[in-house]
Amino acid sequence: MSNDFRLGTLDQLIDFRNGKSIKKSDGGIPIYGGNGVLGYADKSNYENTLIIGRVGAYCGSIHIEKNKCWISDNAIAGLPKNGYNNEYNYYLLKSLRLNEQRIGSSQPLLTQGILNNIQVRVQFNPKLQQKIAAVLSALDAKIDCNNRINTELEAMAKTLYDYWFVQFDYPFDFASGKPAQNGKPYKSSGGKMVYNSTLKREIPAGWQAGVASDLFDFNPPLSLSANTEASYIDMNSLPVTGFMTNPPELKLFAGGMKFQNGDVVVARITPCLENGKTALISLLRDGEVGFGSTEFIVIRGKKSSLSAFAAQLSRSASFRQFAISNMTGTSGRKRIDAGTLETFSLPLPPKEFLLKYEKTAASFLKRLTNNAQENQHLTQLRDWLLPMLMNGQVKVK
Repeated sequence: MSNDFRLGTLDQLIDFRNGKSIKKSDGGIPIYGGNGVLGYADKSNYENTLIIGRVGAYCGSIHIEKNKCWISDNAIAGLPKNGYNNEYNYYLLKSLRLNEQRIGSSQPLLTQGILNNIQVRVQFNPKLQQKIAAVLSALDAKIDCNNRINTELEAMAKTLYDYWFVQFDYPFDFASGKPAQNGKPYKSSGGKMVYNSTLKREIPAGWQAGVASDLFDFNPPLSLSANTEASYIDMNSLPVTGFMTNPPELKLFAGGMKFQNGDVVVARITPCLENGKTALISLLRDGEVGFGSTEFIVIRGKKSSLSAFAAQLSRSASFRQFAISNMTGTSGRKRIDAGTLETFSLPLPPKEFLLKYEKTAASFLKRLTNNAQENQHLTQLRDWLLPMLMNGQVKVK
């Protein structure tokens, strides 16, 4: 089998075509723009295609869709020519930094003409293209699998929190009067509920009215000397759903909010707070103090770790609504103050109950973190292999 690497242009491999606008409908065919799926339609204009962002902030972004789809007018379709492998084409384009090929500054633009004439060292053997793509796609498939597992784990952790702390249907042992692993659900099985005048609602007998500061320290002090190299997490790294951050990067500390593994960080500024930017810090090195944006609020359990409870509470509808409704400042620059979040009212269970919840939820958090760390390593391996596979430095047989 010939190892057919030679200099060529992208138009020898890929037929680039324009997308077209369409109105969203109730169909099941995805509509792609430069930033991914925009909605759905009941008809398609392409199949087995690349999607390349052609305008604006997502100029040069790359997606692949093997099934039928509709590509909108702010993207370019890329179809394989002459039996070449479109997964190989996808990884080839990923290695080219297409965003740097754009024209214009105020309105960046990537055209078919630009794409057609990009010169690059290319593997022209379709069978070797397939093998190269298989190596990289296997890594991406494992990353995607871990992400899907984490989504399920996050959903399970939320369900557990909702049952125990919102619906009050935690496992309960009526004989001992304490939570038990195999007990019946408390409220729906007739557990005693008592009206609390402070909270203006019924809560389980033995629970009390409290505020967030009864359980958590907000922006607790940590030491990090100026110009010390440490892990940095910016606002873009905080997810709007789930709890895992992007991998931190090393920077010299010159100010910002400090945190450690087990802390929960919440964005305090508009629109990041409204969008739900919240994260559990878990990807730092052992014992490390990391830092991030000054627009973070850091939440840590008092005396004992309450990471799981803090993570779920900070994502709960009641906590977020309280935070959003108490933001202050001028339009577009509104913020919530940590001191205000400390006053958030909530029912407080017995300490043993909270510790039992943390122990139960710990397995979810550990698996989430392990999967995120594995994805970090897999991503680094893929990104290291990508240019070498594409230019023939690393060969497949």
